[in-house]
Amino acid sequence: MANNPQDQRIDPRRKRFFKRNIKVEGSLQKSGNRFILKFLEIYEEQITDELKTVIHGYMSEVLHSIFFLGNIHREKIMPTDFFEEKELLKLNNKFSKPFNEFCTHLPTRTPFSILLDAVVKIKGSQNETQVMEYLSTLLKELSVPKPTNMTYSNYYTLEATVICMCHYERNGLKGPNPNPNFYGGSLSCKGLKERKVMIALSCLEPWTPAVAYAVAFADEGAYIKLPKDVISEAFQRDLKTDSYLEKAPCTKCITIFRGVSFKPCYTGNNKKVPWPYGNCAETESLSKLLKADVTLRGQVEVHNKTGIVHLDLETHQIHSKATETLVKELPEGSFVGPSNVFQFFNLNPAHSQI
Repeated sequence: MANNPQDQRIDPRRKRFFKRNIKVEGSLQKSGNRFILKFLEIYEEQITDELKTVIHGYMSEVLHSIFFLGNIHREKIMPTDFFEEKELLKLNNKFSKPFNEFCTHLPTRTPFSILLDAVVKIKGSQNETQVMEYLSTLLKELSVPKPTNMTYSNYYTLEATVICMCHYERNGLKGPNPNPNFYGGSLSCKGLKERKVMIALSCLEPWTPAVAYAVAFADEGAYIKLPKDVISEAFQRDLKTDSYLEKAPCTKCITIFRGVSFKPCYTGNNKKVPWPYGNCAETESLSKLLKADVTLRGQVEVHNKTGIVHLDLETHQIHSKATETLVKELPEGSFVGPSNVFQFFNLNPAHSQI
């Protein structure tokens, strides 16, 4: 059943909850409020009808993604808990859909991934310097707290500390943008359950089957092999300077994405990393590239420990493993429609079920 923000906003218990937790630096409630209001500024700054329409869609998606994360948080946070009453009424008036579907429909990506797409749309995919400078400025304006007595990992900032840009280098192509860049961010949500859920959702929805298979079955020896003309560059935000610095790939990226020309090159230290497969920015970036380039998709080899995999025969395994994770981690019977299939938040209802 849809929630009515106007009913909940007069509940004195929710008001006390908001006033208490909105002051806690690094909490999801505080970070979510800052992130949403900053994204609203981006939306309101657009002057062309085309960008206004596109960013409106991104704004709805950001709201839904943050509301969903609040809904599965260890201390459940309702949409109304993120805002003062005036903010709540303004947002619900312009973007009612996420308020109604945060507990019935699943997101397909994290808030930062949506923000990254919005920035690339505004600045242009080939203007990587402007993209990173604009992102750095936004994150600085969000006033993400610097580590003090707590470690940075304890902050629920909604920020992806690493972004990746990749393209397929082909010579001789004509046109204004023959080798477009595709961007991705590292997984920007905290908590083991949240990470498991978002990776499983990504395997079902935005990632291509090849990338999803490599991630889902990496522990069983799965990987994909791409042409060396696929160039991948990662950048990590320096918290001291609020700028992005080059970052070499981790051991998990070079394990499941073989043949890619990484810049900077892998350092070869074989250092074990704590994050799961699918967490890195390279995953989202390479998936977007493959989704956009049919020719390149045809050159990708999918492998497991026994040899080359015929992906058409393995798609059901990806779906089954991701579904198993979601059933285990989410409340029983939640986020499914009348046909007992998962419902995804989508501004186009024709593509909202899987």
